[in-house]
Amino acid sequence: MPRTHDMRKLAEPRTTSQRERCDRMLRAAAELGARHGLEQVQIGDIAAGADVALGTLYRYFPSKHHLYAALLADRVERMPIPRTSAVTATAAVAEAMGTAVRAMLTSVPLARAMIVSINVVRNEYGLNPPFAMDERILGIAGLHRPTAEDRRLARLVEQAVYGVLTWATAGEITPEQAVDDVERACELLLAPWQRRARGPRPADPRPRPDS
Repeated sequence: MPRTHDMRKLAEPRTTSQRERCDRMLRAAAELGARHGLEQVQIGDIAAGADVALGTLYRYFPSKHHLYAALLADRVERMPIPRTSAVTATAAVAEAMGTAVRAMLTSVPLARAMIVSINVVRNEYGLNPPFAMDERILGIAGLHRPTAEDRRLARLVEQAVYGVLTWATAGEITPEQAVDDVERACELLLAPWQRRARGPRPADPRPRPDS
């Protein structure tokens, strides 16, 4: 029977030192996942790479899948609003999503670790890690007062990107095909935004540490 947890009941970093430790754990997970892939990474090696006690890691991330799902959520949160010459909302989102997918697939093993793990924590643990991809899409488009239909279109783009990444990390399509597919999906799904000028560029999220 699936083990159900409330994500809000997991420990959250509250102090500067706790946030720094969590950042180290995510960086160590990213490095080892890119090098070895999900199956070969040991949770103890991640703790050692982050210079934290194993018990400390488990307090925030009860399993390897929780850790890689959190890494994906962290990368979505930190995804920058790109500086682009795109004039329309559609073109801006297509460019940004293509760039994000290309960056993620520079390490297919790490991308696979994150995609597999997000599925596991959702399906086996009953968790739904907090994502803000639809909000990032709306921000990239410059739609600061989105309608319900705008939000629906942003969700559809998020689902398309997730599906393309699932195929790419399973080896069904190449990274180059994935980028092309994502950009084409944005053009098709966001056709209603094609005549909408991109609004002013909002402030970027907090800086992302090197990983």
